[in-house]
Amino acid sequence: MRRAFDIDIDVKTGTDKDAFGVRSYVYNEEKLKLIPHSSGYFLPSADLTGDDIPIDPVSGLSALDADEGEELGFFKVDLLTNTSYNMFGSKDEVLKAMDVSNFDWSVFQKKEVVEELPHINKHYSIIRQLQPQSVEDLADVLALIRPGKIDLFDDYLADKVKTRKRLYKRPSNGGMYFKKSHAIAYAMMIVVVINGQKRFDFFG
Repeated sequence: MRRAFDIDIDVKTGTDKDAFGVRSYVYNEEKLKLIPHSSGYFLPSADLTGDDIPIDPVSGLSALDADEGEELGFFKVDLLTNTSYNMFGSKDEVLKAMDVSNFDWSVFQKKEVVEELPHINKHYSIIRQLQPQSVEDLADVLALIRPGKIDLFDDYLADKVKTRKRLYKRPSNGGMYFKKSHAIAYAMMIVVVINGQKRFDFFG
């Protein structure tokens, strides 16, 4: 049975994604041929080394396409190259940058800072009004700028706790929206970028 959720993992530029698992493929309807999936990889079982994943001997890709493999129970993730992490030299540095204990949330009131940040760089006017004071608040900002949820902006300003219950529900019109798990992850990435840039006095 196919999983009801997606798992995305951000990696820095130059990461050898093939070291993590076996790349899947998709059928390109325009070119009428199978092509490597842009980011999808099947990961080996915890107690195996990848021998459980069927591999096409010609292409070296998984013998199963992305959807078929998930239907059969193989564990697929999307490994996405994210240049925001290029400034870090190790996992420990990233973990340290996740510390929000002394984070200055007023940084989001600085237009020159917001315009250099991923995902929110074009939405300074919105973030200035919402004034996030936590990772959850920042996640809400990311959810609100989705086309399918921007209509909740005024309601959120009036009562964010009450509106938050509606913010992460799938729009009835099929509009784009953020699942809360994704919004939290992206918000945390923005915090990591800010903390990482502080090491280089990026913000003066």
